[in-house]
Amino acid sequence: MISPATPSDFHAIADLNVAAYCEFAVHMSPDGWRGMETSLRAVEARAQSTMFLVLREQGEIVGSVGYCPAGKGNPEIFPPDWAGLLLLAVAPGHRGRGIARELASACIQCAQDDSAEVIGLFTSELMRPAQQLYESLGFHRETELPMRLGLRYWRYRLQLTGPNTLVREKPR
Repeated sequence: MISPATPSDFHAIADLNVAAYCEFAVHMSPDGWRGMETSLRAVEARAQSTMFLVLREQGEIVGSVGYCPAGKGNPEIFPPDWAGLLLLAVAPGHRGRGIARELASACIQCAQDDSAEVIGLFTSELMRPAQQLYESLGFHRETELPMRLGLRYWRYRLQLTGPNTLVREKPR
């Protein structure tokens, strides 16, 4: 079951983020990976504007994601009226079971509950399975962002309200 993280979870979320993303280190410069690892560990600082959601199994956090309400996201990436999904992470030993989909769907539900018109996210060229997941949930690649940490990044958006929006099944 997905639940909001507590401050006592932040260290475990930071460790999970690094474990989930470390596979990309071999594709990055050492400085690029150090920069990414620093960002992945900045959970406590991000929690000032982001609600972290976690999925636990037998008391252990096996998945997490950050939900950022509209107006609280990084203004260099997101317009002020967009909600945001960030730092989706699933423990490598727990992948392939729908945890990432469940966490991403929970963020979509949070955005809908907040009456956000759009939820966005950004992802790098290395994260092909994540891109496929986001596209299967209805996100569309919107624009390429400036390079970060030596990697190409794209912003994705999911229109939640207005004409041509799909009715989405609520996450379980």
